[in-house]
Amino acid sequence: MKKLILILIPVLALFACKNSEKEGFTVSGTVKNAGGKQLILNKFLPNKTEPLDTVTLGEDGKYSFTETTAAPELFGLQLEGQNGQIIFIADSLSKITINADTLNFRTNYTVSGSKDSELLQQLYNQLDKAFDKLDSLNKIYITQKGKVDTDSLVASITAASQNIINEHKKYSEKFINEHSDSPAAIIALYQQFGRGMNVFDINADRELFTKTDEALYKLYPKSSFVKGLHEYIAGNPPMPTIGSIAPDIDLPSPDGKNIKLSSLRGNYVLLDFWAAWCRPCRAENPNVVKNYHKYKKSGFTVYQVSLDRNKEDWVKAIEADGLGEWNHVSDLKYWDSAPAALYGVRGIPANFLINPEGKIIAVNLRGPLLGQKLSEIYGY
Repeated sequence: MKKLILILIPVLALFACKNSEKEGFTVSGTVKNAGGKQLILNKFLPNKTEPLDTVTLGEDGKYSFTETTAAPELFGLQLEGQNGQIIFIADSLSKITINADTLNFRTNYTVSGSKDSELLQQLYNQLDKAFDKLDSLNKIYITQKGKVDTDSLVASITAASQNIINEHKKYSEKFINEHSDSPAAIIALYQQFGRGMNVFDINADRELFTKTDEALYKLYPKSSFVKGLHEYIAGNPPMPTIGSIAPDIDLPSPDGKNIKLSSLRGNYVLLDFWAAWCRPCRAENPNVVKNYHKYKKSGFTVYQVSLDRNKEDWVKAIEADGLGEWNHVSDLKYWDSAPAALYGVRGIPANFLINPEGKIIAVNLRGPLLGQKLSEIYGY
């Protein structure tokens, strides 16, 4: 048996070397003025950054990393003492050269040997230009504040800022359409001007997200970077809009029995999102009650989804507001409510009027608007 193992080892080693050669990539170059500093090679995964290797740079600033990847992935070079990273894309057998300088490390670099990384640099340069323009507007606001009419100044700065954002979005959309077969397009989709200020929105720009996903997932199904986009789209289905079929909800009522929204087909249904702790919701409830009693015999009903966390508070509010005649459900997860996410609810009260065929025909009918709509439907 030992002889057999000794014979097999060179064969296995040969296959291992071949596999490594097929999947390996090298990134090397020079970082000026960085002697003695550490340079880290990171890999970006959908939910974390994974350090792969570290070198201490000599006085000549030369470095070289060799890693393996079976598909295009997103990597970064992080220099000790610097906040930003140089982001690049590497595929199997890539031989990438990145030369940089400690001064403006993230932006002051050259890259060759990777078309995807060159595209990524172009995109980041354009985004930096947009940031510089916005920063200039901010400086104008600071220097002019108090010297001119504030309302006019704010209006002018806001309009100019929006023009810059729109201009960059237009550039980015062209970039994505021209390079939808490059993973760099994914970074273009994920750009932000600040927290919560996405250049592209998964709902408003779904066609662009889907087009990029379809092109890249066929080419690189093994890439965690590409799979991340695929899963992001799958996890964010289209938000319901007027004319679309209302996605089903199946949650427990206060007595523990699950009630499906779809079980109410054949009626006009007001799908209403609310909570016991929400004062505007509680103020709107009497209006819902009034319209329910007026039209219930004609086939109108209500399906309320609570964003409460405490069952006792939820039940007390139902009783106190006289809401007991219709269906109530909740997963008691507050803003992590699954139906709220499904319907894109960002604030409550929020409602959707659904016709007998299950199609959404109106949204956010509050105050007199609910009665007006029901009067149109029932004719009284």
